[in-house]
Amino acid sequence: MKKIWYLLKCPEGDETDYIERCPKLVTSGKMEEIFCFEYQRMMRYGGMWHLEKRIALPGYIFLTGTNVMILEKVWQEAKEIGKGISLTPCEVPYLKDLCQDGILIGISRGVIQNGVPVVTSGPLKGRERLIRSIDRHKRTARIEIPLDGDKKQLTIGLEIYEKEKQADMK
Repeated sequence: MKKIWYLLKCPEGDETDYIERCPKLVTSGKMEEIFCFEYQRMMRYGGMWHLEKRIALPGYIFLTGTNVMILEKVWQEAKEIGKGISLTPCEVPYLKDLCQDGILIGISRGVIQNGVPVVTSGPLKGRERLIRSIDRHKRTARIEIPLDGDKKQLTIGLEIYEKEKQADMK
């Protein structure tokens, strides 16, 4: 059967709480998976670089299942879990294409050539058009993806290891 995706919108910062409160949806067979997409980034503290995971889309949880008829039952159970949430069917999220391991978006690496980012490795390789801004100090990039019929910006890991200056054309 075809896997059906649902998007659960919840208050930012409460994603892990909602995921921990939803296991009965999985154990009852109504949903196969409940998760948040995560991304990796480098953080420097204690004089060393550390690889950390962060939630890629704060306020969004994804659920997957194979039965269309369960949406109403899942919605009722989700409303019991918390207030201020909404559950809607959605297409397979674009983020799935960026993930190399399940739901984790790895770090990309690249250079800046003539003011334009060129990604040499990682999930953003060949997808430079998604990049809206780069923070070289934090080693992150803001990208724009389609989500829930709209465009959504999110942060993912991008390390720019070289910046090539443009040659003077005199």
